[in-house]
Amino acid sequence: MKARDLVRRLGFEVPGLARPSGDSTPDSPRASLDFEILGVTEDSREVKPGYLFCALPGARADGRNFIGDAAARGAAAVLLPAPSGGDPDFSPVPAGLPFFVPPPGREPRAAASEAARLACGEPDEKLFVVGITGTNGKTTTASLAEALLKAAGMNPGVTGTIDYRWNGKIRPAPNTTPEGPLLYSILKEMVDDGVDAVAMEISSHALSLGRVEGLGVDRAIFTNLTRDHLDHHGDMESYFGAKTGLFMKHAKKTSLGKENRVFAAVNADCPYGKRLLGLLGDRALGYGFEAGAVRLKEASFSLAGTKLSVETPKGIVRAESKLIGGFNARNLLAAISLGTLADLSPELVGKTLSLAEGAPGRFQRVGEGRDRAAIVDYAHSPGALEAVIGAARDLKPEKLAVLFGCGGDRDKGKRPLMGAAAAKADVAILTSDNPRTEDPLVIIAEAERGLRENGSVPAKGAAALKNPSREGSVYFVEPDRRKAIALGVDLLEAGDILLVCGKGHEDYQIVGTEKRRFDDAEETLKALEDAGKAV
Repeated sequence: MKARDLVRRLGFEVPGLARPSGDSTPDSPRASLDFEILGVTEDSREVKPGYLFCALPGARADGRNFIGDAAARGAAAVLLPAPSGGDPDFSPVPAGLPFFVPPPGREPRAAASEAARLACGEPDEKLFVVGITGTNGKTTTASLAEALLKAAGMNPGVTGTIDYRWNGKIRPAPNTTPEGPLLYSILKEMVDDGVDAVAMEISSHALSLGRVEGLGVDRAIFTNLTRDHLDHHGDMESYFGAKTGLFMKHAKKTSLGKENRVFAAVNADCPYGKRLLGLLGDRALGYGFEAGAVRLKEASFSLAGTKLSVETPKGIVRAESKLIGGFNARNLLAAISLGTLADLSPELVGKTLSLAEGAPGRFQRVGEGRDRAAIVDYAHSPGALEAVIGAARDLKPEKLAVLFGCGGDRDKGKRPLMGAAAAKADVAILTSDNPRTEDPLVIIAEAERGLRENGSVPAKGAAALKNPSREGSVYFVEPDRRKAIALGVDLLEAGDILLVCGKGHEDYQIVGTEKRRFDDAEETLKALEDAGKAV
């Protein structure tokens, strides 16, 4: 895209052209902006000739300090944030290098995302985009959406918490939803590779920080909203407000035409989902166990999977899914709603979901114990932890143990709430998660308060836990996560379930600023094998 067209469409100011240089004469391409913007990035190390470098302040570094590096790598222009007060300082920009400034009031990250979208040829317009948001369930729902899109004859990609993938390519995911320049470059690459649809996990951070600015979605799914990320949003209303942005700002106009007026599927059992349904009116389809046009009629749960029968506007969907537990039944309902919105037959939806695999680290059974089960899950918020405990209860274990911890440098208010949720198990094992730069013992003490305040008492030893469900909830504290997993496996007897929660698919633990190799599934399997309980 020509720089002048990008500037015109986004309303950028170009103060740099007023500065004298040997390359800014009235007839030069730079002065007239008659040059191509071939890519957009916020990372100076990724700059290639013809790129627009977005020199934005970040949490750990200020992009303005890397303008010289970007220029040396061939940057064609620079995007700078508007000055917040006083005279603007454009001195870091080398003479002759054009630089753009968003119009007043325009968030610079949102402007960078929009610039990337245009420079990449608006790839979202060439894709059938399914946007999925909510506190929990996004990753599993995205995997189910991927299966349904394939069943509909499309060639889909996925962007989400675990990875970005399409056509056999897999990229690591630095964020659930990447920064705008990376997001749109990935979508462009998908289009270039023949992808025609994408299932996208869209986080509240992405919505509030402008990472998906300009994105159009064909279908949108709201899974739920429970407490999380309040260190970023401040309160639940702001959190909810960020989530609603996907539905209020990002629906493609073609999705709101007469033929496809209903574009959203919303969890009608969630209080925030009910509010969102009220905002969207006839543009949304509700789903749930108790309410909604897509409603659960019958369900049965076992360690082998979930059988369900679901009423939809297109008829009854019957599926025998490999996914385990009640909260996964909700994820299946979300996928069935998507199938309904995509005009797929109930038979095709049921068959597809019966064959679909779950996502790694999402209620993932480890080992093959016939009479006991160890399950790894990503649950790291109070609502998610409560949901996985409820799902395990549906399987009617003799004893239910849950291992959990809380992340450091994150919302401290949810730590006692995590303890309160864990107190609903028979046994809780409180350990370290990703302490980051906080003292793990301080984090553990804050979560322990929630256990105590909700009736859980310190265990007096493993020997006393042969039948703790008749004694009330008890808990252990073991800061070493590896030892905590071994303890949980040691307690695992015939008929029992052990939930190892918090990290799911992650293969690391962050201690201080160091990432250490640690995989809950691997550690749990090793502990099971060492104890002779893997089969």
